[in-house]
This record gives sequence, structure tokens and C-alpha cells, in this order.
Amino acid sequence: MSTQDAKRGLRNSIFLFVRMCIVVLIGVYTSRVVLNVLGFEDFGIYNVVGSVVSFFVFFNSALTNATSRYLTVELGTGNKEKLNQIYSMAINSHIILASVLFVILEFAGIWLINNKLSISHERLLATNYCFQFSLFTFCSKVIRVPFHSNIIAHEKMNFFATISIIEQFLQLLACVLIINSPIDKLVVYSFLMFIVSIIILFLYIFFSKRKLNDCKYLRFWNNKIIKDFATYSGYAMIVNAADGVGTQLRSIFFNIFAGSLANASLGVAHQFLSLATGFVDNVSQSFRPQILKSYSTGNISYFYTLIYSTSKMYYFLFLFIAIPLMLNIEVILTIWLGKYPPYTIAFTKAIIVFIMFDTFQLPLLHALHAKGQIRTHQIVVSFVKIGVVPVTYILLRLGYSATLTLYIWAVGNIICAIFRTIYMKYYINISLKKYFFDVFTKMIIVTILSLIIPYYLSITIHSAFQKLFLTTLISFIVVGLFTFTIGLNKNEKQFVLTLPIIRNMYTKIIRIV
Repeated sequence: MSTQDAKRGLRNSIFLFVRMCIVVLIGVYTSRVVLNVLGFEDFGIYNVVGSVVSFFVFFNSALTNATSRYLTVELGTGNKEKLNQIYSMAINSHIILASVLFVILEFAGIWLINNKLSISHERLLATNYCFQFSLFTFCSKVIRVPFHSNIIAHEKMNFFATISIIEQFLQLLACVLIINSPIDKLVVYSFLMFIVSIIILFLYIFFSKRKLNDCKYLRFWNNKIIKDFATYSGYAMIVNAADGVGTQLRSIFFNIFAGSLANASLGVAHQFLSLATGFVDNVSQSFRPQILKSYSTGNISYFYTLIYSTSKMYYFLFLFIAIPLMLNIEVILTIWLGKYPPYTIAFTKAIIVFIMFDTFQLPLLHALHAKGQIRTHQIVVSFVKIGVVPVTYILLRLGYSATLTLYIWAVGNIICAIFRTIYMKYYINISLKKYFFDVFTKMIIVTILSLIIPYYLSITIHSAFQKLFLTTLISFIVVGLFTFTIGLNKNEKQFVLTLPIIRNMYTKIIRIV
């Protein structure tokens, strides 16, 4: 059964990988259109004011993890009555949460925009409209969470991939519509993003109601369930809220001390953050339900195997895109945006470093949610992440560069990764020795070996486009080669070779050789 589950997880990973490639391509073009149409100033305003939507990237992760955890566990135990109750209360609680957050953010946002942010008087009215539509978008995405989590818990990754691509095409259409808009483009763009979020919400609801018949919404209320759910979600949300608050405050600090151009640079870098986070999160969704189910059903051996194997898999998949991106960031930004704001290159590199340490830690986070006792971990990690915020403020106030503060942010993430790994030894009894040698050491070795040839090419080839093509091609080859030969253990290699697509490719290569 484990082999069948693993193959299903790998198949789902392929769905999500293809989905992410399409989403990235559309997202790259969309970002260029938005930046060119809005201009640096309005793009910076949208980043700092409309970043309530960017805040949802972190907020959504916490809510989805908490909701899908309960749904996945009940699916694993087969208790249909409890499953429907959990599903119903998840919907109820997210509607209430969206309403409460709307009220809080409405008052706080209006005060901040009109009293604290550095925005010209001419753009103040448009900024307020932008914030309102961004807030509506945020709330619609909060309500979407139970339906999204239900689809992930059922491992319906083909629909998830499809709906994500539809969302990107709708966002691209919105960008095209604002090009010749006679109305303020910032306002129209914010409004169209809200309309897109509503359309996607209804598609999620429709699919969940029609295709996932074992989960039905009931007119049901249970104080104990909502108390348990609120407690767990609250702890699950602490770290993500710390990330979200840090992101919001960083945008505000940059606006105060470095101006709108720094915000525009940070906005572009956050596009990379969203794409990279989306890539990692979406690939990880394919195995997350299996980690939760294997623990809830007592299949502990498979549970540990998944943790070690997927930690490496997530990292190596991200390494495929991280190396070409780091070596060619300038030419990629030129192709993508044409002209781009200052600081963008440095900001983007810092964000890539940040994401790399998040990538291989995801299975540990899934394991954390599988057991469910998350309070200690969440409090300590959130304390570290929030501790970076005053450091950022102090450094900027003392005149240090904004780039340095982003690397301080990345260092905070490294500290969290070290703590989490040691903590999981006592929490779920993972072997630190096995994790260090079979996961971390292999990742370091594969990364160093994979960098040698691409880095040499990057400093010897003078043609930007030739360098981009060759370093990307060679990076894919060497990362794939070293991942298979060094990164995988014997059982993982055997499993990969049993996959039809790999077996057929391997046979053809042998024949050619």
C-alpha cells in the first residue's frame, strides 16, 4: 500500500509541478504588464497598501494546514459523521473569522494609510480604494480555505492544478483590461483582482459540492469542535502571522526610510517570494495528506520514510530553479520587466536564500501537524521571527541598507530551521543522525557539486542570453545527475527506476549508449 500511495503522491507532484510551471510563466508576464502599466510609484503603493493580499500568502498557509489536518485525519479514520461535522464547522468558523478580520483591518488600514504612510496627496483617494478592494479580496480568500483544504485532503490535485491555472489566466485578463482603462488604473486593477477572487471562490464551492460527496455542509454547531479548532488554528497561525506581520511592517519601514522605489523593488522581490513559496507549497501538498494519514492510522514506518525522502525531494526540486535564478537574476529581470527598480537584484537573492531553508523543513512541519501538539514549536519560532522586526527597524533608522535587513530576515529563518530540527527529535523521535547524514549532508553536497560548472560558465560567458541558456541547461542536468547518484539512497533509487516514465527513458538512454 505504501508503494501505491507513494506513486499516487508522485503523480500528484507531477500535476502540481506542471501547474506551477504554467502559473510561473503567466505570473512572470502578468507582473511585467502590471509594473509597466501602473508605473513604479503606483506599483509601490499597491505593494505596501494592497499587501494585505500578500499577507494572505502566509495567513492562508496557516489556515489551510489547520483545516486540512482535521479533515485528513477524519478521512484516515473513516468516521464520516465526524468528517461532516468538522467540514461544517470549518466553513462556519472561516466565515466568522473573515468578518472579524474585515472589521479590524478596515479601521487599522484606513488610519495607517491616511496618517502614517508616505503617499502623495494626489494618489491618496486611489490608495484608499485600492485598500478596500484588497481587503474584500483577502476576506474572500479566507472563506475559500475550507473548500481548498477539502480538495487537498482528498488529494484531488488535478482539480487544484486546473483551478490555479484558471486563476492565473483571469489575472492576466485583468492586466490586459487595465492597459487602456480610462479610469484610474490602480483602482481598476484592485477591483478586478477582487472579481477574480470571487469567481475562484465559487468554483471551489461548486467542485466541493458536486465531486466530494463524502463531505457535506450541515446546519450544525458544536462549541467543543470550534473551541478545539480555534485553539489549534490559533497556534498554527502564530508563526504565519509573525511572517505576515513582519512582511507588512517591512514594507512600511521601507516606505518610511527608503521611499516608494524601495517598496517597488520589494514588490518585485515579493513576486519571486510568492512564486517560489507557491512552487514549494504546491509540490508539498501532494505528500502532505499521506504524512498526516500515515501517522493517524499508525503506519509509523512509512511516516518516517516520507519525512526523510520528501525533505530531500522538495529541496532538490527547488534547487532546479534556484541555481539558474541566482546566476542569471539580472538578465531574467531584464527579460521579465525590461526596466526594474533599484535594489531588486539584491532583494531577490536574499529572498531565495530565505526560501531554501524553508523548503526542506516542510515535511517536519507536516509531521508536527500530524501529531497535533504544536504550541511550544509555534511560540518559539514566532518569537524568533517577530524578534527580527525591531532589528530591521533599528538598522534602517541607523542608516544601514535595506538589503542587509532582508539577509537578517533570512538568518532568522535559519535559526528557526535549526531549532525545529532539534525539537523534532524530542517531539516525534526522528533520528538526528539519519536526518543529518541522509538529508542535510546530501543536500549540501549536491548543492556544491551542482554549482561548480554553472558558476564557472556564468563568469566566463559574456553574452547574457547565451549564459542564461547554458547555465540553465547545465544546471538541470547536473542537479538531476547528482540528485540521483548522491542525493537518493538505495531504496529511493529503486523506487524512481520503477516509475514507467523513468524506466522508459532509462531504457532508451541505455540503447543509445
